[in-house]
Amino acid sequence: MKRLTIILLILCLVIPIAVVADPTELTSFITVWMGTTPIKDSLSTKSSAEAASVLKEATDTVMKKETYPYDVASPAESKTTFKILKFRCDEKMQICGYWVYATRDGKEVATNSPIWISPPPIVALVSDVYDDKMDTYTTTVKEDPKMAVEQILQQYVDNQPLGKPVIGTKE
Repeated sequence: MKRLTIILLILCLVIPIAVVADPTELTSFITVWMGTTPIKDSLSTKSSAEAASVLKEATDTVMKKETYPYDVASPAESKTTFKILKFRCDEKMQICGYWVYATRDGKEVATNSPIWISPPPIVALVSDVYDDKMDTYTTTVKEDPKMAVEQILQQYVDNQPLGKPVIGTKE
């Protein structure tokens, strides 16, 4: 009986401490926008169908300015590099597809092109910083459709295995 009492006493002391020490309840998350946000601002007055069209048009406009294929600047921590061979936005479905070729440590990555992204992204990550003294995550983003597409495609190719790529021919 004495052991049971001691165990119950220990549990009564430990459980409340564990609940109070939950770090997710204390951490603050802050998002900071860098630069102007004309696309984001215009979306607030649009229906979802109109918003999809605005996002597609913004991406289409920026990506048409590129000469294909082009190498995407991969972050220093990534061992995977890639190039965008071509792209196409679909008018009916309001999505954009990208044909990519990637390598990791000199070996081909098994991508499956086209890679369709829906909705077309406009928000690019600039930085993500944790301040342990203030227990705050600060995420800085900016409106940049090209950079947003490149970041999503970088995540895609980083997560694919090595192997022969499949490059679809559908225009």
